[in-house]
Amino acid sequence: MERAELQRIVAASDWVWEKWWPALRALSPEQAGRAVGGSFPSVYATTLHLVAAEWAWLERLLGRSPGAWPGPDWAPDLARLEARWREVASQRRAYFEQAEPTARVAYRPFTGNPSESRVWEIAVHFTTHTHFHRGQLAGQFRLLGLEPPSAHPIAFFRL
Repeated sequence: MERAELQRIVAASDWVWEKWWPALRALSPEQAGRAVGGSFPSVYATTLHLVAAEWAWLERLLGRSPGAWPGPDWAPDLARLEARWREVASQRRAYFEQAEPTARVAYRPFTGNPSESRVWEIAVHFTTHTHFHRGQLAGQFRLLGLEPPSAHPIAFFRL
């Protein structure tokens, strides 16, 4: 995989996020925190998982392996989660400007066991992981009686 292709895959995921943030900002705190079910109980909890996972993978790419998942105190509401995501996305763009897609990255997942992956494999993982859970967010929006954003990576690639 070439660097430009890798950057485009990450940019597509970020573009989909940009379609989601207005819908997430429109939720009341009660809607964001209401337990509606899914892998994570609420829109807030699902979004926290997504942003925390993207942060953790960026940390690993940068040579730092966090020891634990960030909890709600890391970003206590959707506004703070969006700010955290914007920090991650900005740092990640800078990283991928110079990243060698086939370079190997050594890291420790939260289990503590040493692991190693190529840069492109990590990017494919975190973008796929995010897209999977955004599908769950769509279901949670529907359970709240709301229409989720219609945003798909292929639409980015068609631009």
